[in-house]
Amino acid sequence: MKYIYFVIGGFVIYTFLLKRELLVQKISFRVILSASIILFLVGLVDLALFFMDKGRYFVSGALMCPLITLAQYRLCRRVFLKYVKREPKETFLVYSGKDLGKDRIFNILYFAIAFLTIGIIMGGIERLVAIGWRPW
Repeated sequence: MKYIYFVIGGFVIYTFLLKRELLVQKISFRVILSASIILFLVGLVDLALFFMDKGRYFVSGALMCPLITLAQYRLCRRVFLKYVKREPKETFLVYSGKDLGKDRIFNILYFAIAFLTIGIIMGGIERLVAIGWRPW
């Protein structure tokens, strides 16, 4: 069950990897944003329920990650558009191509930041729960 939460938490990252244009198109972005908001709210409810019931396994941090990683993507994309003045290109498994250096840096930085975010959020909340932190 823990791995399902991790897969759900990486929803935006998988979308970025497999079909990046969905994160840019207006209608599909709204759908992804809505799903991310719903997952975030479910994560908050799960967090509250966890503190009421000691026997539950806690991985609510993963459900909060899609909204945060989506915001990170939009921020990284906005910076890329400002400085390079074009949409970033997909460079996954592309070894040849002219002028893809900036795109590779964008992709590597976003993946690093997104996976680090998931790790910090999931691990941090797990650690807070392990030491007995209570929000109320």
